[in-house]
Amino acid sequence: MNLIRLKTYTNCQKSTGFLNPISCILFFFTFSSLHGIAPNNFEDRVIALEKKIKILVNENAKLSDRIRILEEKNLTNDVQDLSKMIPKEESKKKKFFDKFRLELESSSIQNHGPWTNPGAWKSIRKRMSEYSVRETLGKPTRLKTSLNPGIETVYLYSGDLNSDGVKEEGYVNFKDKRVVSFKSPHP
Repeated sequence: MNLIRLKTYTNCQKSTGFLNPISCILFFFTFSSLHGIAPNNFEDRVIALEKKIKILVNENAKLSDRIRILEEKNLTNDVQDLSKMIPKEESKKKKFFDKFRLELESSSIQNHGPWTNPGAWKSIRKRMSEYSVRETLGKPTRLKTSLNPGIETVYLYSGDLNSDGVKEEGYVNFKDKRVVSFKSPHP
């Protein structure tokens, strides 16, 4: 558009030899009015983006309200369901909480390391290094030294793996930092 104005401006100057104020005013009025009529792509894009932003803001507000409502429902449902699960009688309530405690402890122990997985124990072999055992089974729950001359160090792995209230125990015996014997806690 500016190139057209410049060409017309120079043509006007060449034909008359000088710039006539009236022709200049007429020239600028013509092109400025055409500029107002012609669609401006930048302005159209800005208007379209503003409309899209308004739509997105409205959708975001609706979704935020739905999430808030759903979260409130879940909180109230969880509280109601928990109160229905707990028995009313004292003896049954005690058994319920004892079982719940055992399951929590078992879950905690199972998350404690790979030694809780029976497959990890299948890869333990005699003459394995202490480092390889720690890589395979994880850190032991207890370390102890042995009075037996054939065993220097014992890695103990113990915990209630099946929530029955009885601790399962496994061990790995070392002499010269190599496995000499082991027992898995899994039957």
